[in-house]
Amino acid sequence: MMITLKIPNEQLFDKILWLLNRFKNDGLEIITSNTEQNEATPKSTKNHVDLSNFSGMWEDREITQESIRKKAWK
Repeated sequence: MMITLKIPNEQLFDKILWLLNRFKNDGLEIITSNTEQNEATPKSTKNHVDLSNFSGMWEDREITQESIRKKAWK
């Protein structure tokens, strides 16, 4: 028998793969998993933020750690 799963996110994928791995001693064979493929390919930069884009954004403002702390505790 064979089953194919389409899992919507990596966190759920990892949980299901962890569970299925517990049954390997009972004869379960995992033929393919995206984890093997993801290790060979770089991670998506979809959620990556390049912080250098924000360089100098507070340049002409007087903002100090102390002033940020004061506003945070109001």
